[in-house]
Amino acid sequence: MKRTLQLRTRLAIACSLLIATTLVIGVWSSTAFRRVSHVVGETIADDEGATNATSQLAGQLEREDDAVLLTLTDEARGKADLLTKRTEVAAALEKVLAELDAPSERKISKEVVSDVAEYHAAVDELVAAPKRDDARTRYHEVVNPALRKAVGSINQVRDAHFRSSQAVAEWAADQATRSMQIVAAISAAALLLLVAIVLYLARVVMVPLGEMRRAVQAIRGGDFSLRVTVRRDDELGRLGDGLNRMADELEQFRRANVGEVIRAKETLEATLGALPDAVVVIDGERAIGSTNPQASALFGAALERERTLANLEVPDATRAAIETAIRSGAAPDGGVDLARAVEIGRRRMLPRVVPIEGADGVRGAVLVLSDVTELVRLDEMRLELVAVASHELRTPLTTLRMTLLMIQERAAHLDERDRELVATALGGIDQLATIVDEFLDLTHIEAGQLRLHWARLSLAELARHCQKAIAHACQDAQVVLSVRIDDDAPPTVTGDRDRLALVVSNLLSNAVKYTPTGGRIELAIERGAAPESVAIRVTDTGPGVPEELRARVFDKFFRVEHHNPGSEPGPRGSGIGLYIAREIALAHGGTIKCESARGGGARFSLELPIDSTRARAVA
Repeated sequence: MKRTLQLRTRLAIACSLLIATTLVIGVWSSTAFRRVSHVVGETIADDEGATNATSQLAGQLEREDDAVLLTLTDEARGKADLLTKRTEVAAALEKVLAELDAPSERKISKEVVSDVAEYHAAVDELVAAPKRDDARTRYHEVVNPALRKAVGSINQVRDAHFRSSQAVAEWAADQATRSMQIVAAISAAALLLLVAIVLYLARVVMVPLGEMRRAVQAIRGGDFSLRVTVRRDDELGRLGDGLNRMADELEQFRRANVGEVIRAKETLEATLGALPDAVVVIDGERAIGSTNPQASALFGAALERERTLANLEVPDATRAAIETAIRSGAAPDGGVDLARAVEIGRRRMLPRVVPIEGADGVRGAVLVLSDVTELVRLDEMRLELVAVASHELRTPLTTLRMTLLMIQERAAHLDERDRELVATALGGIDQLATIVDEFLDLTHIEAGQLRLHWARLSLAELARHCQKAIAHACQDAQVVLSVRIDDDAPPTVTGDRDRLALVVSNLLSNAVKYTPTGGRIELAIERGAAPESVAIRVTDTGPGVPEELRARVFDKFFRVEHHNPGSEPGPRGSGIGLYIAREIALAHGGTIKCESARGGGARFSLELPIDSTRARAVA
């Protein structure tokens, strides 16, 4: 490979040659036409001056001749007019002589002066002679021929200038033709140069670019054997060499990694086959790409027919979740909630949808179906056990409570310590009764049997009732509880008084448990963010809830301290109070959420519709 000029240097040279040729044509044409224009302009100016001067002189001689004829009839008047005309002829003659200043025109100028002088002599002789009868005859024989001779000399001057103008015109035409021939020759040479440059560039630029385009298309199609011919050590040569090196490396990489890709594919297939879950891969066109043996066994012959998402025998909610994942690339909530289990065949499967993302966007989704049939059965048994145990516990709890109340009525006969023991036992019975009621509500909610007694209730009365119920616990925990009701807050709301009181009491109870000694709790009633709604907010100065756990605190049996490594053990509880609060809020057509309070702590907000019709419709 020989070393040559760089491509940009050759392009610069070619452009410089074209520019130089264009400049030469322009300068030559401008110089030639400027010279012709100058000569023609001077000739026209001289000819025009000479023509005007000779015409004026001829006219003045004619008028002088008229004055001569006038002297033949009126001598006094004619002589006066002849004197004036003679002066005008002299002035016109001077102009003619001024125009005839070239050496070649001196001879003809002498002839004009001589003929005019001869005419004046004949006129003077005629006018000076005594008046005779043959004066008119003498005029025609002597004076008029002299006039015609002088006018003829003047016309010769005009004819000479006309011939000069014709000669200049012929010279200008010759110059123009010659200039056009020269410009045409230079233009032809420039055109040939341009064609040569274009052909050269096509050979040194377009041919290598065409080879590179074919090589890139081959590489794109997976063929790495095509190489580019490197002819010169310039930019295109180095680019072609780099393309060849890239093709070599890609070919080596493919040879080295085909085996690894095959092994990875086999490993992936073996892994999918070993998974206990059914896995179905759906591409962006909603076609089922691949499945593992568990999925094939689950769907059976359905996958042997048209392998599309529409033909997949899954519930509509699962199919909608797959569509959402493919369109938006957002994975639906993948939390483990047995309530989301769907029935496929005779099995209960928990679906999980994961989008497949690529460099050019979402390419599909993966449906993972976990068999939770036994877990659902165990959960149902657990709920049944909780329901039975709760019902069975209510009778002995009632008996114990009545017994302790009867003992408390005789507290006057007991000493101080025995009275404290009875009060403590009654408090424990109340706590146990509350837990039993929560478990019963849990079973009703899980069975879809939560019933609400709709009525119009006062929010201020609800706040006072809940404040009074939690006052003893606040006093024992040494925290301050305040109630704030905004002026623009709705005074009433439609709902189940006991259920809403249970929600607010649970929120206040949690705040008391997690607020340190000396802390503050605020129960606020405000206008809600949504139209025609009210917000009940409970804010504490406790440690707060981490942001990643705020949505999960409403799950069943969820405890923050179990999912927050390094935190101190929190107060004991069943972990179902906030779950029940959320379900009651949803049953009222409202929402409940956990937020971070200003200055630290947690804030729980319960937002409910005011109107009973809207509340029931939303619920």
